[in-house]
Amino acid sequence: MPFLEAKYGKWKQLFEPFIVANQRIEATLARLSSDALICDIGAGGRRITPDIVTVDAFWAKDTDILSDAARLGIADDTFDCVFCTGTLEHLPDPWKSTREIARITKPGGLVHIDTPFMQGYHSDPHDYWRFTQDGLRKLFEDFEKVESGVHIGPASGLSWLFVCFCQAFARGPFMRKIMFRLGRLLVFPWKYLDTLLVKSPYSYLAAGGVYFVGRKPIVTFNGEECHDTVC
Repeated sequence: MPFLEAKYGKWKQLFEPFIVANQRIEATLARLSSDALICDIGAGGRRITPDIVTVDAFWAKDTDILSDAARLGIADDTFDCVFCTGTLEHLPDPWKSTREIARITKPGGLVHIDTPFMQGYHSDPHDYWRFTQDGLRKLFEDFEKVESGVHIGPASGLSWLFVCFCQAFARGPFMRKIMFRLGRLLVFPWKYLDTLLVKSPYSYLAAGGVYFVGRKPIVTFNGEECHDTVC
């Protein structure tokens, strides 16, 4: 899982309470042409492709554009594909942000969104929301579904919640750190069950995370493409 390794490092990743057992980023990239213009909202210092345009609300390594996701300083219909992974839960107004993502995506272009469902609280700098598959689909109801499903399985969801459960026994910051590390040590092997469970037809019931890949519709007028909101 190169994207996790880039973000967390090889050894830290080992003790994370989750794995992305059904990573779909590469599948989305494979749907794009070699000259596709790609954007990553909330990139967090990663760079999915060498030429990707990265956007963050705070400066990080390899940030190209500093912008609030709810008010993107980017022109309409700019990108062939927009990624937004592990970010919507940290935004105070994900509805407005998803409208912005839709706005900057070209007609016929793709969005690739993933969000947590059964995950413990994790501030960056805040943590507001969780999404089911249905909720994520609702955010992009005007888009044609290309694919959707579970990318972080129920074993990871259970592991993450157990780590948070352990921290509930703490009565101060120091003990919280101790219980955090103890919880991770106890449960880190559990997540590997997701290699078996993530594609189960019922994994969505307690999935650690869900994803949606959609295509922005191409509006036509008298048989011709129209890229304006009013033709």
